[in-house]
Amino acid sequence: MNKYTFFFLILIMTSYGYCQKQIYLEKTNCFFDDCDQFSDYPNVEFGYLYVPEDYNNPGGKYIKIAFSIVKSMAANPKPDPILIFGGGWGNPNLDNTLHYWRDMPVKNRDIILYDYRGSGYSKPNLCPDLGKKQWNIIRQDYNYKIFTEKLNRQYYNCFDELEQQGIDYRLYGTEIKTIDAVKLIEHMGYNEVNLFGISNGTMGIQGFIRASENSAIKIRSIFSDSNVPMTEYLQGDLSLLYKQVLDNILDDCANNPECESTYPRLKERFYNFLRGSLKNPVTYQGEKEFVFNTHEINSSFHQLLYNSSNHKDLPLLLEAFITNDLTFIDALYDRFENLVKEGNGTSIINYVYDWKARQKEVIKQYKQTQEDSPEFMWADFYLDFYSTDTKVSYNPRDTIPVISDIPAIVLAGTYDPITSVEYSRIMHRRYSNSYYFELAKVGHGVFMTSCGKALLKAFIEQPDKRPSDECVNALESKTINFTTSLYKNSKVNRLIQEVGLQRNGLWIILLLLPLLFSFILSIKEIINLFRKKEFNALNFSQSLFILIFLIGLSYFSFETIQLGGLTLLFGLVDSAWWLPWCSSIILILGLFIIYRMISSSNFSLWNVGVTVSSILVGITIFTFKINLF
Repeated sequence: MNKYTFFFLILIMTSYGYCQKQIYLEKTNCFFDDCDQFSDYPNVEFGYLYVPEDYNNPGGKYIKIAFSIVKSMAANPKPDPILIFGGGWGNPNLDNTLHYWRDMPVKNRDIILYDYRGSGYSKPNLCPDLGKKQWNIIRQDYNYKIFTEKLNRQYYNCFDELEQQGIDYRLYGTEIKTIDAVKLIEHMGYNEVNLFGISNGTMGIQGFIRASENSAIKIRSIFSDSNVPMTEYLQGDLSLLYKQVLDNILDDCANNPECESTYPRLKERFYNFLRGSLKNPVTYQGEKEFVFNTHEINSSFHQLLYNSSNHKDLPLLLEAFITNDLTFIDALYDRFENLVKEGNGTSIINYVYDWKARQKEVIKQYKQTQEDSPEFMWADFYLDFYSTDTKVSYNPRDTIPVISDIPAIVLAGTYDPITSVEYSRIMHRRYSNSYYFELAKVGHGVFMTSCGKALLKAFIEQPDKRPSDECVNALESKTINFTTSLYKNSKVNRLIQEVGLQRNGLWIILLLLPLLFSFILSIKEIINLFRKKEFNALNFSQSLFILIFLIGLSYFSFETIQLGGLTLLFGLVDSAWWLPWCSSIILILGLFIIYRMISSSNFSLWNVGVTVSSILVGITIFTFKINLF
């Protein structure tokens, strides 16, 4: 090989290596664990953005930022998409792709989501088993002190793991992950974008504003909900905010004659219960045994308070804990488990690194809250680590407030248990061209309400015009319609889960076959009656009761689901009280039909069919305890 050929090869290899070190976007097939959910959505696309781990070292290691984009199906879609920043402390966001597409009232714009670097489908995934380890700690019987000590050890193990992998945690905070977002929009070819964020997603918005200062990307509008203002957010007294929301809802109950009659002196009794749980944890032995220490009881309530549709059922829930009637836990168990298991290394980095500059103030609040209100401490997971850690540094850039005159709408719920309305007021002042709305008795994430969606739709269509506050004003006089009566049966929830959500083929058959057969049989007997042919009153009665029972069960289940909240965990609306009586008649008639068929040896198609239908309905009745026995 002559020297010219040699140098030419080196030049090619160098150029190839240089090209490989450029930021680029790659569209891919679906990379979700469950891609079948997108089979009816051809407008959903997936991909990775390849970016340097350290933007100050573009020749170094590159990482992958996973994204999804839901293309607008409108005839003439607008050119500016909606970029959604995930809430939570670095939790994955892509799993919410279809959720946002269905709930977003704006259909004429593309919707873009991405998993923050280090989390979810982005690569690398930092300490991906951290949430699983946290769940294992939660399931043990630990008091708050031991609980936080064990959590903190897991976090230090995570940081040790990152150090062994050569990963610098400072490259996975808000400043860097929002640079990723700017690069993503640039490489998708958009010139203008609308920003959407709830809770910690509003931190992502602030980071994007700052990161786009040297970009050609224009920000058209900002939707900022349940706000986390940069430099001002303090977490040390979050338990007091949680208590304040509890106080508000329980006072609402006390001032409601029907609620007070059903749950007398609930506030006093529940707070006494919490104080008692400090020494005597609550043990539930259901499908899976679980020991509820005080911080875990509060954590469960705190999480449920986020959604204001749950507020009407809060007294029902508290009363269940007070009386140790916890069968509903089986239905909530998987939900809480999956929520905790979302935690990863990015979560702790986003929580601690982005806020470490406020540590002294937080420590003071945290210690005072522990001393004054130990019965209201809840498992924040990261707060104790934040307060005691001396290893993690802070990002000085994230201590500087973000000021903007971009058109914005800032929303807050007055019953928000995690982000105080005061924080949203701060963001309103910092966004000089913003409209501000406080929604009475609404929890965390105003967007989840019909009023929140209406405000977003009106605002994004005309960012320079204040949206109508009609729905906001209507909430001022709205009272909480507390659940004070219902048909109690926590097993019904499992049936609805099996049929409606999990599409369990066996249970669908067990319900559908007797429904269809009973319908056909009842029509046959009615025709026989009118034609004055042989009319089997017993078979007709049984088929009629089966039809009434199954249709009633479906109707009341749907009605309960429409109510929202937690009612379905305990049973159905109170108008379903007659279902057990109907089921008992079905069981009695079924036994009589079997006896008569055997004694007469009349095994006709119709007799066998109504017998099988009775047995199938009986399986449902006994499995889910929809009877009087």
